[in-house]
Amino acid sequence: MRKLAAFGLFLLWALAQEVVVYPGFAEVKEPVRLPPSAWVYLAGEKLAKIVPGSLRLLGVEEEERLFQGTAVLFRYRGEGKAWLRYLYTGLTGEVFYTLEEGRLTAWARLRLEGEALEAQRLVLLLGEVNLLPAKALPEAALRAFGEVPENPFGLFRYELPPRKLLPGTTEIPFQRALVAPTRLLRYQGPFRTEARIPLERGYRFQAPFPLAPSASEVVEEGLFLGQGRLPATLEGSTAELWLGQDLRARLERTFRLLTQSEQEATYLVETRLENPYPYPVTLLLAESFPKPFRLDFPGATPLPEGYRLELPLKPKEAKTLAYRLTLPR
Repeated sequence: MRKLAAFGLFLLWALAQEVVVYPGFAEVKEPVRLPPSAWVYLAGEKLAKIVPGSLRLLGVEEEERLFQGTAVLFRYRGEGKAWLRYLYTGLTGEVFYTLEEGRLTAWARLRLEGEALEAQRLVLLLGEVNLLPAKALPEAALRAFGEVPENPFGLFRYELPPRKLLPGTTEIPFQRALVAPTRLLRYQGPFRTEARIPLERGYRFQAPFPLAPSASEVVEEGLFLGQGRLPATLEGSTAELWLGQDLRARLERTFRLLTQSEQEATYLVETRLENPYPYPVTLLLAESFPKPFRLDFPGATPLPEGYRLELPLKPKEAKTLAYRLTLPR
């Protein structure tokens, strides 16, 4: 019975791989039981996707590695339990999100080429982890690494459930939370005098867990509303997600001259928005003007380049904003 128990522990040790997945590669640690002095690793086709210089034995003192075809001969001091560690471009990972009826779900997407991996510990790390180009690295892996969205917060670390990773693409939901998104409409850009100005549609909510920068899909009342990109956001901070042009809401603008002189002219600008939806929205406005300018806009936050304003609207409510703008002629 003791022999069976010991054999079972040996099998668990043999299967308990640790896998840390990055955007363009993975760090894999495979447990091994080494004989004294020397051991041959039969890597097979996997060797072509191992980053040169990253293959090593942990737990013994290495003396030499000899690569012969797809096999590697290790010579070392020591024996017994150790780890075979390598960086592997055959496994890559990313995260994406779904926001459906106020429920935010974080998904991990893992792509594996080659043989299956039995990950007793599985971690997804997203952020800037440099991997130098090498002739042995597939161009696709380097391209994937280079397309990681900008992240000002360093590494995002996600612990995933242990699992057997099979060749192909695996998508795993690993975090879920209810959020209370505020629906947004915005215009930000240069001052415009058109009678109708299009608006962007978006959402704002507090991040229930750290959000790595990535794509998000939004579904509301059973309808797909679009995809946007969530920026890197720390837990508890405000996240904003923008889906592109809104199909119904528009700003209505009038622009008329009040006074003028040889040097400047003053205009009255009126901007009206009617909320077309049966739920509240928040309007975000940020306009920039040619310099020099003077602006008389009560309630707005003045900026060196223009102004910023945030305005809540109830369902079907309409509001008109007015300000005086003085520009050089």
